[in-house]
Amino acid sequence: MSYTFHENKTHGTSIFPLQVYSHHDKDGFFFVSQHWHEELEWIYAEYGILNVTIHGESFVLNPGEFCFINSGELHEIKSTGESLHHAVVFNPSFLDFALYDTCQHNFIRPITNGTLKFPNFCSGFSPKDQKRFLFHMQEIIKLYHTLPVCALLSIKIHIFHILELFFQADCLIQNTLSPRGKDSLDKLKQVIGYIHQNYTEVISLQTLSKICYMSPNYFCHYFKQEIGKTPISFINEYRIEKACEMLSETALPVSEISFSVGFENFSYFIRKFREYKGVTPKKYRLLCLK
Repeated sequence: MSYTFHENKTHGTSIFPLQVYSHHDKDGFFFVSQHWHEELEWIYAEYGILNVTIHGESFVLNPGEFCFINSGELHEIKSTGESLHHAVVFNPSFLDFALYDTCQHNFIRPITNGTLKFPNFCSGFSPKDQKRFLFHMQEIIKLYHTLPVCALLSIKIHIFHILELFFQADCLIQNTLSPRGKDSLDKLKQVIGYIHQNYTEVISLQTLSKICYMSPNYFCHYFKQEIGKTPISFINEYRIEKACEMLSETALPVSEISFSVGFENFSYFIRKFREYKGVTPKKYRLLCLK
C-alpha cells in the first residue's frame, strides 16, 4: 500500500501558477507539519520569529530574513510569538519560455529540472543585494494582494530579477542527491503519509521501519536526521495539531479530543500539549475564541 503526504493543493491557477500567502499569527500558534510539494517556496519573515525545518536542518528566521524551499523538500514551519510572514509559492515551470534560447538553457532549465537548487538560507548576498532582494519580495507581495494593472506581468519580472541576483552572487547549488538517496527519501515521505492517515491508531516503530525497509534502530536515526526529531516526537506533535483543530472548531470535551487523536493517556496528552503549545488545551481554546 502506498502512503503519501504530498500536498495536492493548487497554488495559484493553471494559467498563473503562483500564490502569495501572508499570515499574521497573534498568539504564536502557527504550525505547518512536515509536508512537500513540487512548487518552490520563498518565505519572508516581516516581523516576529519563525522556526523552519527543512530536511532535518532547523533555521531561525528573524525579521527581514528569508528562506528558500526547493521542489520536493520536506519542510515544517512554526512561529514563536506574534509574527507576520509571507510565502511566495510557485511551480518551477512558471519560469519556462516557449522558445528554447540561451537564457532558458543556461539559467532557467537548470532550475526547472532540479539540476540547480536554491540554498535554504542564503548568506551569500551582499548587503546591497539583500536590499534589492527585499525590494523585489515586497513588491511581489504588494502586487499580488492589490492587483493593479499589469500586476501579474510585474510579479514575473520581479521573480526573474531575484533569479538574476542568485546567479550574479553564485549562490545556487548543485543537486547531488543520488538515486539511492532519493529512494530512501521517497520511502520516508510514505512514512509521514502513513502517520498522517493513521494518527488516531496505535503506530509502532516496527510498522514505520518496514515501510522504509530499515531496521527500527537505523530507521529512528534516519528519521531524526531528515526530519529533525524522533518518530515518537513527530507523531505526538502531529496529534497535538489535530487536537488544536478540534479545540478551535468543536465544543467536544478535552478528554474526548485527546483520545480521538490517538493519545491513550489523558495526563500524557495534557503534558505534551503544554510542552508543544505552552498553554493548556483549555487555555488554547479560550485564546482561539477571542
